[in-house]
Amino acid sequence: MSTAEKHIKEVRGLKIYKKKHHAIKKLLKDTSTPEIHGDKVWFSSYLIHDYLLENPPKKKANIMEIGCGWGILAIHCNKEFKANVTAVDADKNVFPYLDMHAKLNKAKVTNKVSRYENLKASLLAEQDMILGGDICFWNELIDPLLKLIKKALKNGVDTIIIADPGRSPFLKLAKQCKKLYDAELIEVELEDPIEEDGYLLIIRQ
Repeated sequence: MSTAEKHIKEVRGLKIYKKKHHAIKKLLKDTSTPEIHGDKVWFSSYLIHDYLLENPPKKKANIMEIGCGWGILAIHCNKEFKANVTAVDADKNVFPYLDMHAKLNKAKVTNKVSRYENLKASLLAEQDMILGGDICFWNELIDPLLKLIKKALKNGVDTIIIADPGRSPFLKLAKQCKKLYDAELIEVELEDPIEEDGYLLIIRQ
């Protein structure tokens, strides 16, 4: 095995560059560093991966990943379910990393730079599902996410799934969503690639 191959891991059938891979090092040298924690794959994405494998969306669904970072969820949905995927992040600096992973996995992903609250109703109306892992880590993110959820449901999005280890801002968001939308909050366990506990917040029409 070459040194480069050692620095690529495979999780859920996806190839993911480790930070020691020369391609990641080159990006860090040649482009701006992600600014809003989009500097790696956060484990909550895998909680959604596993849920979707057990509860798959319809084939060729329109799926949006918000706070996408490296876009592993979006790539997974395109590869596994042939979904039409849009990856959204407020930080434009994450997209070179996403594009590199999409190419590595032979996936097609549409990128969009936007804050949650600025996503247009017309774009949301095209989506069947919205996903986000580790996206509610500050209290100031609760209100923009609530606004997005309200707008998404109003415009016909069927399902919204947000995963988190259980941070206080996320649990506050979940409490509001349970009250407003009868959302489910499910405690789940992850065994691979690491052992962690977390939560899925599931909001349906």
